[in-house]
Amino acid sequence: MTNPYKKYLDLFFEKLLYYRHISGRIDKVFRKEIEVYSSDKAIMHFASALVISDWSGPTDNGWELNFHTGIFAETTKENYETEIKNISSRQRCLLYAQSYESFERFLKDCLFDKLERDNEIKEYVISLLPKNQNSIISRKTMPGGDKLFNVLKKVGGKTFKKFSISNNLDVKFKELWTILSEVRHAITHNESTIELNKINKSDHHFAIFNYLFNSKKLSDNELLIDLDFKKFEKLIKRFSEFAFQVFKIISIEEELEWKK
Repeated sequence: MTNPYKKYLDLFFEKLLYYRHISGRIDKVFRKEIEVYSSDKAIMHFASALVISDWSGPTDNGWELNFHTGIFAETTKENYETEIKNISSRQRCLLYAQSYESFERFLKDCLFDKLERDNEIKEYVISLLPKNQNSIISRKTMPGGDKLFNVLKKVGGKTFKKFSISNNLDVKFKELWTILSEVRHAITHNESTIELNKINKSDHHFAIFNYLFNSKKLSDNELLIDLDFKKFEKLIKRFSEFAFQVFKIISIEEELEWKK
């Protein structure tokens, strides 16, 4: 029997490879920028100001009247390298957020495929939906977040438990899921600033975070997530491997061929 989950895995791999490829291009372009503007002979000064108009204010015979908001940004030669590295990190953080969205899509595709052929899983998913929601499950109504992880855990059965307890990285899947999702949330909703208590729930949680992400201390309870090219490359590799474990687990449970 052809493995129905393989196409979802391949699609996810294609996405992650593309994001890693973009990261590589960003790295080369920004390194060149730093090289050009860090030389002794280089002269540079970039400045920007925010100028707006008042929609409900007067005009100059129909032409808008603009005014300076007092908000401006400035980059000098002395801080250029630091700023470029910060920009590069922010771009990679956004690429990671997209990677996580692709991972959730991969999981939902696999698990929805499964529940269409398994009434027990379908009933379990329906039980996780809000009580006021129609009991007819669709791809769009598949739960996300920790509920999605619980569906994966149920579908993965004994194999999920076995691989989570014992694997070559000594990483527990629930803790890994928590770190990946908390980081994505911080990037998307808090400009890559994450509260320490979100990732330091246990020593294992914090070890996973430090293994996959760099960070800078902002305060006693806040870190700024930071990603350089090498760290992002490792992150993409490990993320791909996690997806492969998911594929392998649900394939084994359904007695499907999973080996390349």
